[in-house]
Amino acid sequence: MNTRTRTDSRRGRREQREVERDARRSRLRVLLARADRGVLTPEESALLRGDVEAEITECDTHRRSAGGQQAAAMRLHGRIEAAEQCIAETEAERDRYAAEVEAVRPHAVEEGRR
Repeated sequence: MNTRTRTDSRRGRREQREVERDARRSRLRVLLARADRGVLTPEESALLRGDVEAEITECDTHRRSAGGQQAAAMRLHGRIEAAEQCIAETEAERDRYAAEVEAVRPHAVEEGRR
């Protein structure tokens, strides 16, 4: 039986981050509208700063992660190209050996009959 809560799973953590991000962005919209009207309280100003800082931090984290993933993908792409080249060389070598075997087979059959 699985007793893990939804936030213990990767999907649950992702969903929780999305809920928090959506709530933060909703607050940002309200606070920015109030700032446009010039009616922000000091508490709201602090909340606005905190939410903006959280958005910036999250954005920077995701940007770094995406950069790392892109670098890893490029390394894997290079490895795949090297593997494909190795496969092509191995298949060519196989074909060459098969041709050599076919070339000597009539001679081996002839020798076996003697």
